[in-house]
Amino acid sequence: MSAKPSRFSPVLALSALETSPEQIKLVVRTRMPMFNVKLELGGVRFTDAFNDEEPLDLKTHVFYLPKKDLTLNAHVKLLFRPLKRLGLQVSCGFPFTAQVRTDPEAIIAQDDNGLVPEETASRILAEGLTYRKIRYRDTDGKPVIVCVLQADPEKIGFYTGTPSDGYASKNVRATIPDMIAAAEKGGINGLAAVNADFFDMFGDHHPSGLCVKNGRTVANPHSRRPFIGVTKAGTPVVDTLQETPELRRELAHAVGGLQMLVRDGKLYELSLLEPFSYVRHPRTAAGITKDGQILLVEVDGRIPAHSNGASLTDLAKLLIAFGADRAVNLDGGGSSAVYIKENGEWKLETVPADLFRPNDKLIRKDYNCIILCEKK
Repeated sequence: MSAKPSRFSPVLALSALETSPEQIKLVVRTRMPMFNVKLELGGVRFTDAFNDEEPLDLKTHVFYLPKKDLTLNAHVKLLFRPLKRLGLQVSCGFPFTAQVRTDPEAIIAQDDNGLVPEETASRILAEGLTYRKIRYRDTDGKPVIVCVLQADPEKIGFYTGTPSDGYASKNVRATIPDMIAAAEKGGINGLAAVNADFFDMFGDHHPSGLCVKNGRTVANPHSRRPFIGVTKAGTPVVDTLQETPELRRELAHAVGGLQMLVRDGKLYELSLLEPFSYVRHPRTAAGITKDGQILLVEVDGRIPAHSNGASLTDLAKLLIAFGADRAVNLDGGGSSAVYIKENGEWKLETVPADLFRPNDKLIRKDYNCIILCEKK
């Protein structure tokens, strides 16, 4: 889509993609962080599809519009609240000319950074649990470090780690080591761990998706977001409660993610056209293979000399290369981290990189994590 918003407009850029014969995905980039953004078109208001749950990128706002209502020369009104002006409702109208793209395959190819594996270090952490650290090289010649945990659910347990090993759904956060320590005090013998769900970093720290622990739904029982978890029978699943509502009663542990990246072994929802998708970040994802193995994958980023990060396309293609049949995107950025236990000692295997202080190796406090553990 091409557009020429005035330099006085809050709108920085517009893009659009045809997602179906009936629907257009409109992405609005604003000059400043905004929330509670709505778009008015032909007298009908549409709500931002993502930022109502998790402020992933408060300058990017996504709307799904009926194709029949999107004229080639439309006048759109954007309703928003600037982040630093709480309570002030502002409206702004701006014209745009729609040039809708219909080539998602070309966009996916454009976001592929051509990662080529160069060196792999592999070891067995426990019976049924393998760990690999792989160094890739991208098309710019920069390194990309990827950590992969693969677990056999017949031998390895999946546990939802939470602050103090508790069940609070709000106003709690803890580092992964603290969540591991709390779980071990409760009798869980952890072997490896990664960060899990997105959470409200600017408010009450509530997770964005489903959270189930010991068969108890801790947060968001009606979440539409995909999750990874295990049933009470020990079967790993990547699914949504909308598609498989009977799982609500069967889950033993589960953590949510933002979108399903791989489905039936193929690329799925990659947030095309959004900076969240194509900008290279540290990333974490979880999936299952066709034969039911659990995959936890982390990519370091934001430190080009160490690791250059990945787009969502890169991440999804890595998961498919590792054998994922289904996979969900977990929290990334400064949250991305992998811990493993060797000789009784826990070790951080990654280099966490916060967006604003990438070289400080900050250990972020998160809402929850995934702990792979000895099976009881």
